[in-house]
Amino acid sequence: MGDWSEPPVRPMLAAMLREPSPSTPPLEPPNISASTPDVPTETHEAEVRTLDLVQRLVERARQGGGDAFGDLYRRYHAPLFRLARAHLGEGAEDAVAETFLRAWKGLPGYKNTGAPFLAWLYGIARHVIADEFRRRARVEPRADLPDGRVEWKVDDELALAAAIRELPDEQRQVIELKFLIGATNAQVAAALGKSEGAVNAKQWRALGALRKMLEET
Repeated sequence: MGDWSEPPVRPMLAAMLREPSPSTPPLEPPNISASTPDVPTETHEAEVRTLDLVQRLVERARQGGGDAFGDLYRRYHAPLFRLARAHLGEGAEDAVAETFLRAWKGLPGYKNTGAPFLAWLYGIARHVIADEFRRRARVEPRADLPDGRVEWKVDDELALAAAIRELPDEQRQVIELKFLIGATNAQVAAALGKSEGAVNAKQWRALGALRKMLEET
């Protein structure tokens, strides 16, 4: 019998696990109640300029500006496509198109709550993905399903997406927003109405749960 070795961590999860482990938090956790002078001024100013630009585009789009909405589409297509592809595989592009269609229709009712505009789009995308899962369940042919247990062969991305769907809702949102959408900790915190410390804690727990689930598959 050959030597046993630990199975490799799935590639997509490996990138996530470069973050601190839930069982080994940083030795000197940051004081999240204090100011954050360590954040480069240039980075903060760039984020403020980006938020200001996005809000101007949103306001122009709400007034019927198709060009402004086109700019928003180009800015946010990639992160929403990553989210849809992780969960749906085929059909991701259709899901993104439906997300932006619903966003266009919903713009008159959009209110700037202080959360990033991307968080609003993310909420729409989650509903689109859930609707697609329900549609697939209705049209899935069941008469041809074999009796007994079926060992499905899935790739890493589908396995990871399935594991993410098993997480508690807030942990799932943290993982989707940060690793699929590409939001910063501050943006995730604003989107969920949590402190950055709470977001970090949920992230650590979620990554630990994902590792355990994927090691069992």
